[in-house]
Amino acid sequence: MTPDRDAPSTPERPDIEVLRPDPLPQRLLVRWRRAGRAEGRDAEWHPARAAILAAIVVALAWWLPGAAVFLGILVALILVHEFGHLVVARRCGMAPTEYFLGFGPTVWSRTSRRGLRYGIKVVVLGGYVKVPGMGPSEEVEASLEPFTYRAASRPRRLAVILAGVAVNFAVALALFWSYAMWSPQIDVGPTRAATGSVSLMWEVSHDTVTSLGELVAGAADYSKSVADGEVPEQRMVSAVGGAQLTDGLLDQHPSRLLLLAGLFSTSIAVFNLLPLLPLDGGHAALIVAEGAIARVRRRPRYRLDPNRFRVAAAAVVVVLLALGATSMYIDVLHPLSAVG
Repeated sequence: MTPDRDAPSTPERPDIEVLRPDPLPQRLLVRWRRAGRAEGRDAEWHPARAAILAAIVVALAWWLPGAAVFLGILVALILVHEFGHLVVARRCGMAPTEYFLGFGPTVWSRTSRRGLRYGIKVVVLGGYVKVPGMGPSEEVEASLEPFTYRAASRPRRLAVILAGVAVNFAVALALFWSYAMWSPQIDVGPTRAATGSVSLMWEVSHDTVTSLGELVAGAADYSKSVADGEVPEQRMVSAVGGAQLTDGLLDQHPSRLLLLAGLFSTSIAVFNLLPLLPLDGGHAALIVAEGAIARVRRRPRYRLDPNRFRVAAAAVVVVLLALGATSMYIDVLHPLSAVG
């Protein structure tokens, strides 16, 4: 019996079309694509939260014009930092599930055809990439287990952790080189510009490490000095201070903003290298310690669970928040100014 030519043909299923080659299994990509399309139609959007975020940005720009520019620089540096984690995680065979700018309640989000949830959250002073299996005890779907963080080798996990820092250093180097090439006050060739950029980045990194080390080691004395109305010699620059510095450069040559962005990028990289959880440096130190213990105990599959250090990580967050609050207090009372 021949089929009726007038009968409606069954439409092709768009969720099983051939995808480009990928290290992940085809069936997994098909499922991710189907899920992405299903959730993509129901993208999460909260107008009230978006209005609050927009109002904050407008208020900052009205209070200090440089605040909006500083926020734009900060957002860009955070995005490239997290994008470094995302790209390297995928190249190492992991399956990231979230890529967000900010923390707290979600303002807007959407799921890609590969199952990656991306979006913006209310507090845009940070960001994160979520990779399943960051802890040995985390529950993960069985089919995704081979593509988790914990299933990867130590070198690959270390590469993912340090990818964001590497991107920030690369961006800083490019910004310093651009500043050296385009600044009207400096006339150098490409070779000298590159050499000067490396020297400047090294100097900024050294100064940042020294400053952060003194502040973290003497957090109590730092807070006491602030309470007594003193301005410490080595002071952290808060978001308010960064906005003040940016505002002071708006009337100068645009190349000065490249220099400032390079300084911020280097500081973000160095700050994240501190061997303290939940920073990247803390996770890197954990991987190195895990490898050393595994070698001593002759247990190649030995794993250290980051959740075991949750209390210490929470204490670090509290200390950093306290330092940030006191730094913001100093920057409000004693505004920073850019040197012309």
